[in-house]
Amino acid sequence: MRKRLFPVIASVILLSGCWDTRNIDHIVYIHAIGVDYKDGQVVAYVQLVGFTALAKVEAGGGKEKAAVSIGKAAGETFNIATDKIYPSIQQRVSWGHVKSIVFTKRALQKGIVADVIDVLNRYNEIRHTAWVYATDEPISDLFQATPLLNASSYYSLLSNPEEIFQQSSFIRPIRLSRLIAAMDEKADVARLPYLTIEDNRWVENKKPKQMLAISGICFLHDYRLQGCEGRSDLQGLRWIERDIRRTPIYVKQKGKTVASLIVHDPKTKWSVGVKDGEPAFTINVEAQGSLLELREPLSRKQLTKLAEQTVKQEIHRLYELGKERQIDILNLAEQLYRERPDLWKKHQTDGLIPLNNHTLSVNVKLVISASGKEKLNFRAGD
Repeated sequence: MRKRLFPVIASVILLSGCWDTRNIDHIVYIHAIGVDYKDGQVVAYVQLVGFTALAKVEAGGGKEKAAVSIGKAAGETFNIATDKIYPSIQQRVSWGHVKSIVFTKRALQKGIVADVIDVLNRYNEIRHTAWVYATDEPISDLFQATPLLNASSYYSLLSNPEEIFQQSSFIRPIRLSRLIAAMDEKADVARLPYLTIEDNRWVENKKPKQMLAISGICFLHDYRLQGCEGRSDLQGLRWIERDIRRTPIYVKQKGKTVASLIVHDPKTKWSVGVKDGEPAFTINVEAQGSLLELREPLSRKQLTKLAEQTVKQEIHRLYELGKERQIDILNLAEQLYRERPDLWKKHQTDGLIPLNNHTLSVNVKLVISASGKEKLNFRAGD
């Protein structure tokens, strides 16, 4: 009898570890965190995502209308604000699936980024792979903007910026770990993508559809905001940024667009020297491009020359913008720190270098390797 009871008792003991498990729909999952600053208090926002409907879609079921739940609380510190969310949420909360963190410009200006990151670093559930953004939009409106076709907010720009970046590379998304590393470097300036809401490009069910877009960059040094610039003023940034996969060039001649190219995997190398006792920087850009559109009869040589001039002009405009705004947009201090630390020590102040006392040279080598199904232009020669 004892021999018969032993397997039963053993199985009950082994299974006892599963008795306190919870179903996936019994837990509230924080998907995104927002941080604002108003009236002397930190305002924390959380966006919730439901995995039940998401699982149905991935299993082949039909799409349900995406539901978005947003929580909000204010407190003297970020931790106090988030603690105030618990009493009314009515379910157990998991912070282990946070995919993005959004700071308003007010929060960046008040310098509370370091305090927020200190809390996130100490909480064991938060992963450092979360994407980080800046915005000037109301965070509640930002979190309400869901993707097209009733897709879950799990697939929004907030949590999947790499998909867009790989197809049209310009402003590189940044993870929390990369942001912390950049701001902890004395000579580095972090580039934080700037989110806005567009409501004039898409219509869904005959109604304007609000969509998220990355429309610029906010620059931070040592956890402090230096300034924000719009996308149209930052065209040259893609030639010095890492991991650029695919980016367009619109070639102009006498102010008119004459061709469109797609550039793949541009490679940039820096060199640092000295001119008249001041740092002198040289940027060498090499890339291959494919012709997409040709509106004038240009030869390959003519088109290549115009495209190279376009790249040079974009980088020089970015350099002049940095001097005008006194923002190290090109991260010149970081390049000097890596290449010539002796010069950096001599010229730096709080890790950065003056932006008026150095020179910049730009060399571009572009090869047009393909022109689609059409020849480049048989009328102009090749």
